[in-house]
Amino acid sequence: MDTRSMPADSSSRSVEIQAVLITFSILSTITVALRLYVRYKVLHSLGWDDRVMAVAQVLTLAAAVAIGLENNYGLGHHTWEQSEENYVAYMKAFYASVVVYNVAMCLVKIGILLQYRRVFAIPILQALTFYGLIIMVAWTITIAFLNTLICVPVAKFWNSTLDGHCIDSLTVWYVMAGFNLVTDITVFCMPLPVIGSLNLPKKQKIMLLAIFSIGFLTCIISIIRIRTLKTAASTKDPNWDNVDAAIWSFLEVTLAIISSCLPTLRPLFSKIMPRLFASSFGRSSNRVSQYGYTRTRSSQNLRSMSRRRTRDISHESMEDTSTLQKDEVALPSITHKHYRTYPGVSVSIKAEQGQKSDEAASQSPMEPSSPSRGIKATTVVTQEIVVERRPDDEWSHGRPSDSDATLRE
Repeated sequence: MDTRSMPADSSSRSVEIQAVLITFSILSTITVALRLYVRYKVLHSLGWDDRVMAVAQVLTLAAAVAIGLENNYGLGHHTWEQSEENYVAYMKAFYASVVVYNVAMCLVKIGILLQYRRVFAIPILQALTFYGLIIMVAWTITIAFLNTLICVPVAKFWNSTLDGHCIDSLTVWYVMAGFNLVTDITVFCMPLPVIGSLNLPKKQKIMLLAIFSIGFLTCIISIIRIRTLKTAASTKDPNWDNVDAAIWSFLEVTLAIISSCLPTLRPLFSKIMPRLFASSFGRSSNRVSQYGYTRTRSSQNLRSMSRRRTRDISHESMEDTSTLQKDEVALPSITHKHYRTYPGVSVSIKAEQGQKSDEAASQSPMEPSSPSRGIKATTVVTQEIVVERRPDDEWSHGRPSDSDATLRE
């Protein structure tokens, strides 16, 4: 910034701008870096949601640079202190910040929807996220072109003397801000029914609530930001009054990134605060909610479960005798399978079968049985359940690999 053309002003807001940009750039970068580390190095499962969020973070940092350049060329100072040369540079930086901010915000929501599709296998949520992705991709392309070509030629945005035309910027900003608010609320509300059906300890539910509260804080910021747009567009001192819009815009996108990354950092949190983030184990509830989510609590100890099936073998006459063979009692196919009943828990089931007669030991095997009594053949199926802890990346529910999270024969 040409400080010779801008006298010192004790009311400069440069410190405020720089503090927000530096602080939240660092926080969002750290959370995204930790997310990529956990997903790639720890879990070896880097998904498209992680990649999209990384791109969104790069664009967010680009927005921080653009806003920083705005500050360097006059943002946070009074407009009458700004030279003509600085005005052109300021408007170029402002143009860049608007474009990259809006695309970054859309990519964050696309990343969140992809994350929902990876974590939740509930059909209704899969359908909602699918259509949500179509809408968000179409909207991202639309606003990318709309913001880029808000003036034709583009240079007219910072040089009003050029021939051409510009769209009413305030109308465009209101439409984009309103759409952002609606999509923010929709995206952050999508998993709430599933979260409400979780069978988790109170501390973990509070932690989940806190994480999602950060997401709703983004919605509140969107509302506040809308109020600043009219002031920024109609003020006679735009360099000064545009500070609030710039700060709230940057807070909105960085907090959205942070809130979407926090659930993926559970393996790290579990090591730091194991009591708070360790999975809760107990007796299985095996209840399915109305949203198709199976809620279970599994035991950490080895347990054996026996299932007895009895059938009567009646004899038509006193002289009729039957020899009970092991293969005469039909059993369902029980194979060695692996189940996942809770995040981070793998259950291996082995089955063995045998038979025994419920007849009294005192009865002679040669003595014919009474027709009224019959012989009860009891099949004993023993299942050995081995529960094994495995690392997990987040509170994942109803994933296809979880085999419905319910023990089945």
